[in-house]
Amino acid sequence: MKEAVPCIIDWLRAIGWNGGFLMLAVGLIFTIFAVLAFSRKKETVVQEIIHLRDLSKLWTEDGSGEVHISELSPLWRDEQSLSEYNKTSQLRNPRAAAFMENNLNSVWFKKFPQQKAVCVRLLSLLDQQGQCPSVVDIRGDVEGGWDENTYQLLARISLLDHSLNVAEEVIQLLSENKAWHVIPDTMIAALAHDMGKLESMRGFLYSVGEHPLAAGRAFTGISEFEKLPKKDEILQAIKLHHKMPKGLLGKTLKKADQKARQKELESTTLQKDFADTKAHAPPSVNTADQNTKNDAAWQAQADIYNEGHDTNPKKPKTAPQLVDISSWFEASQFLDNLRPYINRMFGRRFLAFSMPDGHVYFQAKVLEEVARKMAEKAGCMDIATMAHKDASMRGVLFTIVHQLRAEHDVIDRGLIKDTFFGGYFNVTRKIGKPIKGYYTPFHAEPFGSIAEMEHAKPQMLRDIIKVSSYLDSDNSDHEN
Repeated sequence: MKEAVPCIIDWLRAIGWNGGFLMLAVGLIFTIFAVLAFSRKKETVVQEIIHLRDLSKLWTEDGSGEVHISELSPLWRDEQSLSEYNKTSQLRNPRAAAFMENNLNSVWFKKFPQQKAVCVRLLSLLDQQGQCPSVVDIRGDVEGGWDENTYQLLARISLLDHSLNVAEEVIQLLSENKAWHVIPDTMIAALAHDMGKLESMRGFLYSVGEHPLAAGRAFTGISEFEKLPKKDEILQAIKLHHKMPKGLLGKTLKKADQKARQKELESTTLQKDFADTKAHAPPSVNTADQNTKNDAAWQAQADIYNEGHDTNPKKPKTAPQLVDISSWFEASQFLDNLRPYINRMFGRRFLAFSMPDGHVYFQAKVLEEVARKMAEKAGCMDIATMAHKDASMRGVLFTIVHQLRAEHDVIDRGLIKDTFFGGYFNVTRKIGKPIKGYYTPFHAEPFGSIAEMEHAKPQMLRDIIKVSSYLDSDNSDHEN
């Protein structure tokens, strides 16, 4: 390189460059060579390769170690969500806090984090607002038609306590059947099933007597609920928990609700009796009085869920025989033909009426009239022309009710025995003595919304406040 510089200078002089241009050219040449030399030197730098296993020795002693996943989770978890989760986990009510610790943190939720998150949100809401009564006093609602004594007893139970009672019954029922995997989803339904009673949830659905439907508002804003595979089944179970739910989840919720209410009734009845007992009362317990109290509790249970507690030991009379009605009877058409009779007045008489507890009561003559018309339309004139008092009609009506009961589950089997097509009931009105009548009790669901039926009631039928089984053994089941 040193020999090349004088040669270049001599060449520049030979072509006639003056001194100024010469110096500029020489400076440019030196700059180029300096840049090239520096670049070459940089390229010759040798970089070492360091493996991660060797680098890890900087923070571990033996080249290996364990890091708990919880320490790394902040890398991908939303800190705001974590903060909200911790916030909702701070429960004020001691029982709610104990329920969280003993149940929501249990093994059942280990593989169901989304269900647990929903339960935490629901429990937090109950903790904040659940001190309201666990019963509803709205015309048209199932609970609005309960006996006054039943209502007053259950009004002492807060919504928080009732919801936790139902949730605990869910755990017991499913654990007994070794169906632990169903607990997380059913727990959501248990905690939310009555949330339509919270003041913050009350709206149009609550005002028209549909607190199970209003409960669905509790899930608004809970993003984890929207991702649940069984969210529709949970909502359906809540909607039908006073009616005829389907599936293990729905049936478990209804049964748990029933068991919880029965225990609440027994507990509050005993508390009331204890509070009313005078200091000088003898320590002995009268067996007859205790049985009366138990019967009162069972009767209250029947008022709520229409599950009769038969205190009459007398066996019913001989049931009518089944007959062949396959040539003309079709269940769905029969139910459609019954619908126009509901809550309809014939002068001052009525043949069928609905009740807020989810039942519709039909007189036997309605069933007979509809059956005759269907048989006539199908050309089965032996049924259509049957005499009004013909004993054979009992077999026809019994067969119809038997099919509706066994195959379609639209007859309340808790109110009449399977061997009969109807039974006697006391119809209690606001004014006047109770009326004794012979009715077939249907579930209201096949006929539409019970709230709409109640709103369409004429005033005379609105005065009916209670329907109860008639327990006079000398007269029951006489129609059959």
